[in-house]
Amino acid sequence: MSVESALTVVDESEATRKRHGRARVTNHADLLPGIKGTSSGARRFRDLVNAFISDSGGLDQCSEIRLSLLRRLASIVVQSELLEARMVNGEPVDIGLLCQLASTAVRLSTRVGVERVPRQVGPSLADVIRQDWGNGDA
Repeated sequence: MSVESALTVVDESEATRKRHGRARVTNHADLLPGIKGTSSGARRFRDLVNAFISDSGGLDQCSEIRLSLLRRLASIVVQSELLEARMVNGEPVDIGLLCQLASTAVRLSTRVGVERVPRQVGPSLADVIRQDWGNGDA
């Protein structure tokens, strides 16, 4: 390969990146590549990821690695719930796998933190009471 052809490949690659931008997953348009999201498992996965992100203080408070860990945690929870449903319906399940999924969920939730981080969405109750007392409404 000549230097000119190598430069052409780099230029085409750069032009393609600029034209198409970042991946849909990176832009948070898709949770996973190539998934339509219409199955009950996919909807549950999306709901869990959104709940975990909200509990972490919102999308703007999450790094990419944290988002990745939250997606892994959601996928483990969905798999665990599917196995539990089969077990409750009397179907045989691999208890070792169920325990392994539970252990992985505990490890991931410990890594990302299980405490909820509330966002300030308006005045606090104390602020409202203070304002009411200040206006003589009480």
